[in-house]
Formats: sequence, C-alpha cells, structure tokens
Amino acid sequence: MKKVRDIFCVLLLLCTTMSCENWLDVDPKTEIKSELMFQSVSGFKDALMGVYLTLRDPELYGKEATWGFVDAIGQQTDIQDQAAAYYNASRYNYSQTSGVSDALWAKAFNAIVNLNNMLENLDEQQNLFTPATYGVLKGEALGLRAFLHFDLVRLFGWGNLAKKPENLEKLCMPYMTKYDKVLTKQLTVGEVLAHIEEDLLASIELLNNSDPYGLAPKSDDYDLPNEDKFFDNREKRFNYWAAVCTLTRVYMWMGRKGEALTLATSFIDKGGRTSWIDSYTIDAYYEKDRDLTFSREHVFALDIAELFESVKHYIDPNANKPNRNADLLYHSSARANKLFEAVNGVSTDYRYKRWYNKVNDYFDGWAFYKYWEVEEYSHGSVLPLIRKPEMYYMAAECLLETGNDADRIKAIEYLNTVRDNRGIAKLGNDMTAGTVQDEITKEYQREFIGEGQLFYYYKRLGFEKIPYSTKPGNDAVYVVPLPSGDVGLGGMEDYKKK
Repeated sequence: MKKVRDIFCVLLLLCTTMSCENWLDVDPKTEIKSELMFQSVSGFKDALMGVYLTLRDPELYGKEATWGFVDAIGQQTDIQDQAAAYYNASRYNYSQTSGVSDALWAKAFNAIVNLNNMLENLDEQQNLFTPATYGVLKGEALGLRAFLHFDLVRLFGWGNLAKKPENLEKLCMPYMTKYDKVLTKQLTVGEVLAHIEEDLLASIELLNNSDPYGLAPKSDDYDLPNEDKFFDNREKRFNYWAAVCTLTRVYMWMGRKGEALTLATSFIDKGGRTSWIDSYTIDAYYEKDRDLTFSREHVFALDIAELFESVKHYIDPNANKPNRNADLLYHSSARANKLFEAVNGVSTDYRYKRWYNKVNDYFDGWAFYKYWEVEEYSHGSVLPLIRKPEMYYMAAECLLETGNDADRIKAIEYLNTVRDNRGIAKLGNDMTAGTVQDEITKEYQREFIGEGQLFYYYKRLGFEKIPYSTKPGNDAVYVVPLPSGDVGLGGMEDYKKK
C-alpha cells in the first residue's frame, strides 16, 4: 500500500487540486515519462489503485460527495443551528460553500485526468496484457471516467430532463477524454451525457467479456492472472454490474425509462452477484457483528480505512460534550417515526432499528448510525456507491410510466421485495400509481441515508420543493455553481447567469 501511495503522490505532481487551469497544464518537458509508470502490468494496476485512493478522499466520496455536502443539499439531515458545518449547504447558500464544491469538482477531475493517462498508455502497451487483463483494466477505467463525469453533471448540471428536454441544450461542463495540456471545451448537458453513455457501453462490453462478473461465456483460453490478488473483491471495484447500474442511472436521468428498465431487470433477474441482508446479520447479538451498510448488497463500494474517524464527529451526539454537537447528522424523532411509519416508537424495519442512535440528551433527535464502528468491527470501513435496492426502485418507477395495470402491480412487487428484506409489511396491490411513486420516494429517503443519492432523485424528477427545504426547487437550488476559477477558461461560461 505504501508503494501505491508513493506512486500516486508522484502522479499528483502533474495536477493541483484546486483549478482546471493547473490540472490540465501538462508540460511535456516536466511531466513524468509515461514509460516509468506504464512499463509493466503492475504499473497500470498501481495507477488504477491510485485513482481509487483519490475517490476515497474526503473532498470526494469519502465525505462530501456522499454523507457530507451532497446529503446536506438533499435535506437528508435536520439542521437548525447556524453554527452547524452544513448549515449553509442545507440553505443553498452556495456562495458560502464554494470551497467544498470547488474541491469536489477539482478532485473528481484529478481522478479523470489520471484515468485518461492510464487509458492512453494502456492502448499503446496492449501487448503487455492477456486479453482478459486488458479488457478488465480498460473497462474499469472507462467506467470510472463515466461514473465521475456523471456525478459531476448531476451536481453541477441540469436535471428534470424528461419534463424539460430543453435543458439538454444548456451549457454544462467539459468531458475529458485526453491527457494533455489542451483544455476541453464546455459541452451541453446532452453532449456530456452522450459521452457518458458511449464510455459506459464500451465499459459494459469489455467487462462482460473479461470481468469474472461478466455474463458472456469465457473462451477456453481465458486468462486473468491473479497471483497478486488484484482482481479479488470485485464488488468493491467498478465491475460489470457497476457499469450496468451506472448506465441505468444515466438512462433514468435522461428520461429514457424503457432502456433503464431493460438494464434494471437484467440486474434483478440475474442477481448482480449480490444477496439481501438477513435478520441474523443485522440483528447479530454482538454489535461488532452487525453489518450496518448491508455489504452483501453492495454493487460498487469503497474501502476507506479512515471512514469512521472522518464521520465520527458528525454522528456522535457526545462529540462536543458537555455542549450540544451542532454538526450532528440526525433526524428529529418525529421525522424518523414518520419516515419509518413507527407506531409508539416501534418499527420492525431493520433500518429504523439499526441506523439510528436513539439518544436525545441534548436535542430531540436521533443520530445516524450507518457508519458507526465498535472495537473489532467485523465488516470494515466500507462506503457503498451503488447498492442492490436502487435497481428495484428504478425498475418500479419505470413500470409506473406505462400506465398498464399489470406493470403497476409488478412495480409494487419490486418494492415489496425490498420491504420484505427490510423486515416490514408488504404493500397492497390496490395502490394507485401516484401512491406507489410516493412509496418509492419514501424508500429513497430511508434507504440512502449517508450515501448522497437523495438530492439526485429530487433533481432528476424536478421536485417543486425538496422536502424539509426552506426554498423552492428551482435552478438556484438544483444547479451548483461552477468553480469561479474555471469560468472563462477555454470558453467556459457561468451558465447560471445565461
């Protein structure tokens, strides 16, 4: 691991973390010669692991792109105290949160630039690899490039595309496919999404044929050398099913629900190499054995050794004892009981029982507990980026679009599959399509606490007002401003002023 970190630090010399102008200013006279890094298979593996280290950073998925900033703007936590770390984010005072959003943007593009460097050298050095090794490495890198661009367009770009297709023509951001000093021009939302789709389709084809998770039959000469265990634990890497699920998200964002349904049902029907959490695991007698992130349901996740130390202050009600912890991420007890339909403070829902620290010494609220760890915790510091139930929610939503009664019942069946695996009663088949959609919304609110997905759900559907928000759901809320240091570079425009 030290070797990986050292190599990645060298790569970072090519890019600063705060400005596109810097991270794209590659001087051939000073850049590290690619052959030093990419003269062996291990060098490519180190480069890819370096990207994963970047994804784990607190500026990105280790904090702000999941349980931090993105959850705050999705109103996933109750924040009243103006001294709270995420108060301004929860009030959409983006001028006061630009340091966080700018760093998220820059860190994501830093990873993208290094992926592009790897991809260019991968094609040049293809003779180093077995076909399967080449296919997995390239498919994984293309998929990650698309995954990162998509989260950036979901945050900094435009949503509600099904109802407002004109948003496809609005300027958005660059789509970086080359590793050089030329700044890629700003593209429209539609153009960026087209590049994302192209990369994901290529990723799916490569991983289907080469990834152990792929469905395509492997040839007799299939060879994926794994003496170093690099290809183990594919559920914590961008695998075949991660590419499928990401493209499902993209089609949902674009309003192409027929194609999204095909992909989602493929995952559901073929299992996606996942299984549901069970009551024995979530209710284990010893707290150290309770799998709070439902890891067997992970499609794509990150191992982050520092996760608990990073999040502990924000989920520990006693962190500022004897004073109140203003930064606490929590739900009021009233909100928690309503969300999980608890009766007299009792619910059979695993999430209600295990994802809250139900204390109220300093306030009327229950702290989030999904990422809490105890001594000798069995399930590690794992942060999920894609999980199994999301495919059921998206499939259900797609089925409701048809207006067909059989599809409505099938949508309820998909929701009931999740509910049954969360320990709660099934829904009746007599529900209207609108009521079923409301149930999907509640599932997003319940299921993705601490994962950064709720804001994107509201934005995709164009909610007129995000629940618990103090402002209407307009562009001032949904479109996070571009980093001011990048506006004006290479034709970049501040599209919110257009």
